[in-house]
Amino acid sequence: MSFFDKPIAGLRPADSITIALATGIGVAAIYGSDVGPVADVHATLPGDASISASIKKAGVKAWLLVAGVTLLTRDLNVVYVGGSMVILEHVMYLHADMSSPSDGQVQVNPQAYQAATGSPQLSVVNG
Repeated sequence: MSFFDKPIAGLRPADSITIALATGIGVAAIYGSDVGPVADVHATLPGDASISASIKKAGVKAWLLVAGVTLLTRDLNVVYVGGSMVILEHVMYLHADMSSPSDGQVQVNPQAYQAATGSPQLSVVNG
């Protein structure tokens, strides 16, 4: 017996698609209201800390929306459409945050690729 075996009473296929699409629109609205338009994110410098935090917060809110509607409806269409929208919006905003407004290319932080220096410190814990 699975959680999705018993949908809520009276949920017809048309209602299922409508609820799934409404969830997808809700995800887009969360990203639009928490982060702002993608064009504005493209216009900022790459790696802005406040925009990165806003994108993460919008992602958490969007996953909570999808999970909540899924638990209420017990419908997998909500998971498919809502989850796809979260992934699409998140990738779109992350790409906009990483691209440079001057040339549109993704900027890589060179400090993230520095070789490790020194020797690893290993210790033994006796219990």
